[in-house]
Amino acid sequence: MRRIFESTDGGKIDQIDLWNYGYDVRKRPWYRDTIEARRLLVSSPYASFSIGTPMITLSAPLKGRVRGVIAADLKLDKFSDYVNAQRPGEHGAAILFDATGALIAHPEFARLMDYAMTHPAHPTLPKITELKDTLISAVMHGWDGGDRYEGSIPDAEGGRHFFRLSKFSFSRQYDGYLLLLAAEEDFLGEIRQLQFKAFLLALFTGGGFIPVVWIFGNRMARTLKRLTGQADAIRMLAQPEEAPVTSQIREIHQLGTTMAVAQRTIWSFARFVPKEIVKGIIDQSISTELGGIRQEVAILFTDVQNFTGLAETAEPGNLMRQTSRYFTVLADAFLAEGGTVDKYIGDAVMVFWNAPHPQPDHVERACRAALSAKVASEILNRQFEAEALPPFVTRFGIHVGDAVVGNVGSTERMDYTVLGSTVNLAARLEGLNKEYGTTILVSDDVRQRVEHCFRFEHIASVIAKGMTTETQVYELVEATAMSCGPKIQPINA
Repeated sequence: MRRIFESTDGGKIDQIDLWNYGYDVRKRPWYRDTIEARRLLVSSPYASFSIGTPMITLSAPLKGRVRGVIAADLKLDKFSDYVNAQRPGEHGAAILFDATGALIAHPEFARLMDYAMTHPAHPTLPKITELKDTLISAVMHGWDGGDRYEGSIPDAEGGRHFFRLSKFSFSRQYDGYLLLLAAEEDFLGEIRQLQFKAFLLALFTGGGFIPVVWIFGNRMARTLKRLTGQADAIRMLAQPEEAPVTSQIREIHQLGTTMAVAQRTIWSFARFVPKEIVKGIIDQSISTELGGIRQEVAILFTDVQNFTGLAETAEPGNLMRQTSRYFTVLADAFLAEGGTVDKYIGDAVMVFWNAPHPQPDHVERACRAALSAKVASEILNRQFEAEALPPFVTRFGIHVGDAVVGNVGSTERMDYTVLGSTVNLAARLEGLNKEYGTTILVSDDVRQRVEHCFRFEHIASVIAKGMTTETQVYELVEATAMSCGPKIQPINA
């Protein structure tokens, strides 16, 4: 191998002849692929030529007269340690793999690499689907290859694990997947234990140290009050405080630190699973078994007018940020009225009321939420226009009726949701806005329930797509002066 040094005008300055130790970078797959593609690439995992360590290479072609590639290597053994440090809970796991199933990060990456290098019959790292792990195998067996997959599965000890599998991109041509596993006991067991310890500690403190209470009573009371507040915050999934509860008493100090860790862990996990579902699991009001019940619910669907056309012309990063701002405004309006945000479907949102907890005024809540969301989206659109962004014109559909509510799916993958013709009709009503040039369409069942609280205008009598009977369709215009709930304030023109 020879290295030649040239001046800026192309003249040869010097050369060095190197010992040939069998390594030619030009024959490495990542080098050839980058030269052929003429763009930035991320390689699949491979074993290093010199040190035998698994790694991936980020490479880009040189520009100018010199033909070559500039590259940087990422050692996957150290990278695995970093990824695993981000796992949810003590018994959780974080695993990365690419679109071919090749492992990028695994808690036991070093052991898997040692096995591959010392067993000639298995000279390469196993793929994610080849790992002999019952939890991982169960998740991969139920995965349909989509961009997002989440749920819970039983483990061998009789407990359950929550999981989430999501897609991400290294580059435009190289995709990967992140699998997070979290043991249910890491969250629920610690909470019950901490609450019991807090109870015993409070009982012991109040009954056994009366003389000490006279001296340190005020300080102790404040500390215990903060601990009780943290326990309530865990149950309510409130955002954790920046600093844990501290005390000169070692046991209370340790309890405060542990409570802070538990609160932050559960609060973080609740950002992956709807908060109402996590609360229900904690207080055991929601079962983790398959099944549902038939009950009345109010259902609301939203959609953005001509979102497909906006998406075709917008830059992906800007569109993602704008859509997130839009969803945040709508979700705030729905949550303020006690709605359960079931799912985001592209640019659409599905929300329901009267589950998982009863709400006698659920129809009124749905109507108020729609009017509030309409006002909020109009205000947001003014901000979009001031920023030279296209407005998101939102349309709504509301229906009330019986539906199946509960855990639907399989033992390996389930969702808490609602199913039935009531859901379908709410979605169809939203779609009819485009035909009639309206914003909020409701069924006659909705109007009859809350016509004393809101003003409606009759639009048409239609047989919605997929339905067999006629539906009287009304536009929800505004809340009346005799509204049963808070009056919706109009925005200034």
